[in-house]
Amino acid sequence: MNTTMTNTSQAEEWKISKRGRSCSVCQREFRSEEWLYSGIAEVEGRFERRDVCVPCWDKKPELFSFWKTRMPRREVKRLEDINAMQEFFKKLLEKPSDDSNRQKVTYLTALLLARKRRLRLAGSKDGKLRIEKTWDGEATEIADPMIADSELETLKQQMEQLFVVELGDGQPPA
Repeated sequence: MNTTMTNTSQAEEWKISKRGRSCSVCQREFRSEEWLYSGIAEVEGRFERRDVCVPCWDKKPELFSFWKTRMPRREVKRLEDINAMQEFFKKLLEKPSDDSNRQKVTYLTALLLARKRRLRLAGSKDGKLRIEKTWDGEATEIADPMIADSELETLKQQMEQLFVVELGDGQPPA
């Protein structure tokens, strides 16, 4: 018997989703810092997470276990900064450069715009990152520079200060 396969399938069976953005009963989106109930429901022999707003809690949803929690505080996204970043990126594409610092800024800007769904990453080959621009549908390639971990944090901070946005946790966009 392959225990790796068994352990993987068991892990998938027990995988519980993260907190939802809306009530599982009425589908209303939760507000920033709103109180709600989260719980585990047993559905067809599997456990699933349910998040329920306080008004729907009175309807007594059937939960195996539950707890009261609060939505995290949501920061207001600054759309104008994302638009400015997109315009900045367009200028970088119009005037490509062999300068390694500029290539790193172009690369990080592309990753951030992909995270904000303004670009789609379409692969990497021969030191080039292929991207598709959502604003015109065109695909292009940019240099995929090697950025040392030691300089990554500094570059991220500079980008965040320029555009008042968070680069995030380094995970690829969902």
